[in-house]
Amino acid sequence: MDNNATVLIIDDDEISLMILQNAFEMEGFNVITTTNSLQAEELFNQHSPYVVILDVFMPDRDGFEIIRAIRKECATSLVVAISANEGYLPTIKALGANLALNKAMLPHEMVEAVKKL
Repeated sequence: MDNNATVLIIDDDEISLMILQNAFEMEGFNVITTTNSLQAEELFNQHSPYVVILDVFMPDRDGFEIIRAIRKECATSLVVAISANEGYLPTIKALGANLALNKAMLPHEMVEAVKKL
């Protein structure tokens, strides 16, 4: 994967969002972020990111809905879903995520996992 690729990160937890943003920017990725799950699809359509990283459980619109919307628009973008509840990770993959990761992963481990996609 090209490190200049655009990554869209969607997470209602601002601290988690900033940590992931910093980790990906340090590796040279172009990062777009939002804490607003309702804005996710609009940002996806505007920026055509190579990778979307999203928290599964958010207010207003959950990650399951966002994954379905992204897959309707584009089957080739990579989707990485993150959740603190590991029990949901298999379901997330079944819904169309390329990768489902535990939110407790260290940021650099998440970057490495995304680079391998």
